[in-house]
Amino acid sequence: MDRSRLIFYFIATVAMMCFIFVAGCSTASPSSPGTTSTPSPTLTSTPAIATTLPPSPTVAVTQALPQAVVTTLAAITSDDITTHFLDLAFGSGNTQLYRLPNKASVNTPKNSISLFDGDASDLALIQDFVAQFNDLSATNKFSENIKSGNNADIVIQFVSSAGMDAIPTESYTQEYKSGGVSYAKIGPSTIYINSDLKGDIRNHIVLRSLLYVLGFRGESLKYPDSIFYYQDATNTKLSLIDQKAIQIMYSSGLYPGMTVADVRNVVYVKQ
Repeated sequence: MDRSRLIFYFIATVAMMCFIFVAGCSTASPSSPGTTSTPSPTLTSTPAIATTLPPSPTVAVTQALPQAVVTTLAAITSDDITTHFLDLAFGSGNTQLYRLPNKASVNTPKNSISLFDGDASDLALIQDFVAQFNDLSATNKFSENIKSGNNADIVIQFVSSAGMDAIPTESYTQEYKSGGVSYAKIGPSTIYINSDLKGDIRNHIVLRSLLYVLGFRGESLKYPDSIFYYQDATNTKLSLIDQKAIQIMYSSGLYPGMTVADVRNVVYVKQ
């Protein structure tokens, strides 16, 4: 083989090797699309993370419920109950205890309530209160038979707004009013309620007036859930501390006419 032919084969061989090298590099380049596909797992994991978020509010709610109960129970002590009772019984400036005379004997007739010109919802409200009071009181019980008319120990009479204005001042000792409108006028045994009141305000005024006759003439500045709270005219439920105050008021050791000192001697000795 002559020299020129050897040179030709050498150049051809080098050219072939370069072609293979270049071809190899070009076939490796498709790996770049593979790198762009790597974000796809991250995208699919985002919904998975999102689906775990909704249960967290449920966990928070289930944790909050027990905390509210524990806090309420832990916050009320026997001293708190006694102070609340004294605020309600004497906080309005009373110098003596006003409550119904004891009727502890089984032979003594129950106290009675009559409803005059009220409706079915008023009757249901009073019946519910009577049932709760009877469970709390150790000395006095009300008849579950709510009468109609003016013949009872406590008479609840609904009157129009014009009629409320016409009630003489000597007929009542306490008045609940707002913005110049009389909501209730309360005498020793007769409660006059403005019949124009509706809903929770009406029910609240009925219960507050009834409790006033039962001896609870003050108000609470401390317990927003109390029916006696000074800034609320819509609460229609006795709170736990309200129920405890009724138990103290109508315990066997208390009676009408007691002074604050007399009551403290009985209440704190019992504790």
